[in-house]
Formats: sequence, structure tokens, C-alpha cells
Amino acid sequence: MDIRDVRFKVSAVAAAVVLVAGFLLYLQHRSSSGGDEPYTGPPATPGSPAARPGQTRRIALNTQPSDYPRLKELGYNLVDAKPDDALVAGVPDGMQALLWVGNFTCGDFDLNYDEFTRAVQRYGHNPKVYGWYLSDEPDTGRCPKVAGEIRRRADYIRQNAPGQVSFISLTDWPMKQLAPKRVGVDIYGLDPYPCKGSSDVQDSCNIGAIDRMVRMADDAGIPRARVAPVLQAFGQSCTKGDKQYWLPTQAQFRKILARWDKLAPRPPLEISYSWGHQSEWACPSLADASGGAHPDLQSIMKARNTAK
Repeated sequence: MDIRDVRFKVSAVAAAVVLVAGFLLYLQHRSSSGGDEPYTGPPATPGSPAARPGQTRRIALNTQPSDYPRLKELGYNLVDAKPDDALVAGVPDGMQALLWVGNFTCGDFDLNYDEFTRAVQRYGHNPKVYGWYLSDEPDTGRCPKVAGEIRRRADYIRQNAPGQVSFISLTDWPMKQLAPKRVGVDIYGLDPYPCKGSSDVQDSCNIGAIDRMVRMADDAGIPRARVAPVLQAFGQSCTKGDKQYWLPTQAQFRKILARWDKLAPRPPLEISYSWGHQSEWACPSLADASGGAHPDLQSIMKARNTAK
């Protein structure tokens, strides 16, 4: 999903160089993993509802406080933020924050462990905090130690932040070392992006990519009740870097939603990626998708998020 520090507009040139280098390694590794091949295996089995009607939490990633009124209007009830007094206090009434304290693949964590524990001590009982984003696409194949670090952070949250959740987002890399029985994480984002292969709109998206990743999670021992769909709401026609994805059309987006609704109905959490632009990886994004030059995906999400 890649919402690392770029999401928070890190300005230091050195940090930017590190992030770009890491993403290039990610692309190289992912390409060699075979995860980009069209999925031709069996479909995933239908899932059972994980939450009561109306209980799914909804978030669009890569947001700023200025976005919150529009997000609330569209029915989102979570925002992403860093553990900062001003940012947490600025979460609107009726919304909560998912706090980014994580790492990307094999990179360093945004907060070292001591900083992390101090953040949990400070916000672990704050009613404006929903949970903690511990890792984005951790790659235990290349970096097996990351699982242990996730585990001790998830354990600390469970012991010191009652009612708040631990969250990681997974891609199509080995998942078994990250299953709940091994790391104790509460919710797992799965981020297959079916509209891939060009930055120009194509006739169809590879909806089977969703089945493939859900089956991987099943095989790893991740219960469907803990799965959070990550919805592709971005393209790359105006990025400076990667040009592999296109913004789904309305019809394609509805097919993505329909497939997720069958495999993970009423999940505990649903994620739209991405609201904001990322210069290398997400442009256009859901913030642009309001009709006119881009498909009106915002109206689709508003109807979905506000349905009773």
C-alpha cells in the first residue's frame, strides 16, 4: 500500500532518496516473486460476515487535516495520522485516528521501540485513537526479524491500549510468519491492485488478483474475520515514477467491490488507497475521482460508506 513517510510529506532530501531506493528494491523483489502474473488458480471461497451491519470502519489513506471535512461527508470515519498531540486533537468528532508508527517492507520503523512505547503510553487510552498501523507490506522472506518486532509491538498494544487495534498491511509475499498465532496482530489489510499493466485505462482488471491474495491469507492462517480489504482507488498516469496502474473506471471499481463483498463481507475495516497523491506511486487518486476528467468513484464510496 506504501503510505510510508512520503504520506506525511517528508521534506528531507536524504529521506526521499532512501524511500525511492527502498521502493525500487520492492519492485525488483515483487517482480521476481511471480505475484504480478495473472492469476489462473481456483477462486477463493466466499467469506462469512466479520462484523455486524454498519460496524465496518472506513479509512482513506494519505490524508491531511484539510481533507477531513470531505472525508466525513463521504462517510469515512477514520483518518490516518502520526502520534502527535495536535494531529490527534484535530480529529473531528465522529472520527478516530489510525496512527502510523510502522515500517515499509524491511525498512526501519518510524519510531524506535522506546519511542513507540512512549506513544502508546500517551495515546493508548485516548478515545480519538482507533489503533496503530505497525507495518506496511513487511517482507519476512527477505527480513525474517521483522515478524518479531511486529509481535512485540502488537503485544505491547494489547497490554497497554485496551480497546485499540494493531494493524498491518500485506501484499503477495510470504504471510505465514505474520499470522495472528505468531504475531498477535488484530487486523490485516490485503492490497491486491487488479487494474495493473498500464497507466492508461484498459478494458478489464485482473479481479482474480483479489482471489489469489485472499487464498494466500487463508493458507497462512489469517482468518477472514481479520481481513481488511484495500480498495484500489488510484492510478499512475500523472506520477513521476511508476506507471503500472490505472485508476479504475466506475464499472471496474464496482467489480472490485463486488468481489471483496463476496470474499470478505462486512469486514472490521475497509481501506481506500489512496486519497492523496504520492509523487511516485499514486496520481490520480480518490481525491481526483469526482467526475469530469476522472471516474466518479467518490459517489460510489459515499453510497457504500453511508448505506444502512
